[in-house]
Amino acid sequence: MRYEMEGFNSDEVYEYLRKSRSDDPCLSVEEVLEKHERILRDYAEKYLTGPVPEKNIFREVASSETIDGRPEMLRLLKAVESPAVKAILVVEVQRLSRGDLEDAGRLIKLLRYTNTKIITPQKTYDLHDEYDRDIFERELKRGNEYLEYFKKIQARGRMASVQDGNYIGSVPPYGYDKIFVTVGKKKCPTLQENKEQADVVRMIFDMYVNKDMGIFRIGNYLDSLGIKPPKGAHWSPAAIQDMLQNVHYIGKVKWNWRKTVNVVENQEVIKTRPKSENYLVFDGKHERLISDELFEAAQEKRGRNHRAKADTKVRNPLASLLFCRCGRAMSLRIYKKHDGSERSAPRLICDDQTHCNTGSVTYDEMITRICEIMEDSIADFKVQMKNDKKDSRQLHTRLISSLERKLSDLEEKELKQWEKYSEDNMPKNIFDKLNEKVLKEQEEVRNALQRARESMPEEIDYEEKIMRFSDALSALNNPDISDELKNRYLKNVFERITYYREKPVRVTRRNCTVLGLSTNELKTGGNWYSPPFELDVAFRK
Repeated sequence: MRYEMEGFNSDEVYEYLRKSRSDDPCLSVEEVLEKHERILRDYAEKYLTGPVPEKNIFREVASSETIDGRPEMLRLLKAVESPAVKAILVVEVQRLSRGDLEDAGRLIKLLRYTNTKIITPQKTYDLHDEYDRDIFERELKRGNEYLEYFKKIQARGRMASVQDGNYIGSVPPYGYDKIFVTVGKKKCPTLQENKEQADVVRMIFDMYVNKDMGIFRIGNYLDSLGIKPPKGAHWSPAAIQDMLQNVHYIGKVKWNWRKTVNVVENQEVIKTRPKSENYLVFDGKHERLISDELFEAAQEKRGRNHRAKADTKVRNPLASLLFCRCGRAMSLRIYKKHDGSERSAPRLICDDQTHCNTGSVTYDEMITRICEIMEDSIADFKVQMKNDKKDSRQLHTRLISSLERKLSDLEEKELKQWEKYSEDNMPKNIFDKLNEKVLKEQEEVRNALQRARESMPEEIDYEEKIMRFSDALSALNNPDISDELKNRYLKNVFERITYYREKPVRVTRRNCTVLGLSTNELKTGGNWYSPPFELDVAFRK
C-alpha cells in the first residue's frame, strides 16, 4: 500500500473522526474518537511522513444523519476547497456520511472536483477514477442502508423498552430526574422525583383544578415567586398546558408523542415533530406525582374551557360564558315571523333543555341582571379600596422579617452554647437546661413564622378591577359596540356564569295564591308564570 501514498505529506492530509451507531454503545463519544485516533496515528506514522498535525484533525461530537447537521464536517468540506489539502484520512468511508443519496452525491461532487483523495486503512480512493468512484458510492449507499435498517431495529427496541415501563427520553419531564435501575441483569432508564420541581407540578394542578386559575394567571404567579420554568426566562402558557396533559405525572410512559414528520417548504425537506393525538401509553416504573382523580379533573376542565372559533362571528355577548346548571351552554334564540319582524323577545335557552327542563330567560332579563352584578361589584370594590390602606400587608411583612431575625438569633445562640459546652467545660446539667430552652423558643418562633406566612393578606389591585368592570359595563350598555367586542370585555370580567331556573308553570285560579299572585295579576299577566332565576358567578381574577 506504500505506493499509494507516494507524494503525500502529513501536513497536506486532514483527519476526520466521528462516532457511529455501529460502534460499541457502552463507549462514550470521546472514547470512540480516541480509539480511532490511535488507529489513524499508527497508520500515518507507517505510511505518511508522520502523525497528522493537531490543527488538521476534525473531531465530530454532534450526532446527525445529514452533513448539514455536522458542524465539523461542514468545516472540513470548506477546508478542502484549498489546493493545499490533498487527502482526508478516515477510519472508513461511511464515517463521512450515512445520509441519503442527496448527501452522497454532494460529498462525491465536492471531493471529486477539489481533487481530494480519501484514505482509509483498507484503501485509498481517487474519485477521478471511475472504478474507485463506484466503490466509494457503493460504500456510502451501504452505510445509508445499514442506517435505515439499524433505525428500524432501534425503533423496535425502544418500543419494547417503553412497553416495559422505561423512560427512554433524553430530557426528563419537569418534576423528575432521569436515573437507571437494575432489573435482573439489565440497567433500565426510569424517572425519580425531583422534590423541588415535583412540588411545583402539584401546585400547578392544584391551582388549575381546585382554585380554578387559568394558565396565564398560573404562569404569572409562578414568575412572581421566582420559580424557574423548564425553559426560558418566564413560564409560558404552552409549557403549563403541556404539563397539565403529561401522563408521566400519573406514573405512565408514552410512545410516539412527537413523531418526526418530513414536510416540504420552499422546495426543501424540513423535519418537524408535531404533537400526536394517537400516541401510546404504558404503565411506567416511576412513582406518580398526581392522583388519577386530579389529573382527570384537569383534562375535563381543559375540554370544557373552549372558545368560539376564530372564523365564527359572535352574536351573543355571553358566548362561552353562560352555562346551564346541567353543564351545557346557554344559546341565544331569536324568533322571527316570515316577514322578518320579531315574533317574540330573544331568549337564552339551555342546549339540552329537553332533558334538563331548565326554564329559559329573555335576553333583556339576563343582560339587566349582569349589569346589576357588575354595578354592585364596582361599588364593593370602591368601598374596599377606600378601607384598604395596605397597612395590614405591610405589618405582616414586618412581622415576618422580625420573626426571621429572631429565629436567626436563636440559632446563633444555640451554636454559642455548644461552643461554651465543648470549649469552656460548661456543666452538662446547665447546658441541657439552656439548650432545651433555646430549642423550645426556636420551635415556637418557627410555628409563628409559618402561621404569619400562611395568613399573609392577598394583595388586590382594586383600581384595575374597577377599570375592567366599568369598561365591560359601558360596552354592554352601548348599542354601537358589536356583540363580539362586548363578549371580549365580558371575558375580562367573568370566568363562568352558571344559570338555573325552575320550569315555568301554567297559572290557574287554583294555584295563583300558592304562586303569590292575585286574581288581578292573573287576568292581566297571561297564563304562564316563570319563577325567578339564579346565577352563580365566577369572576376572573
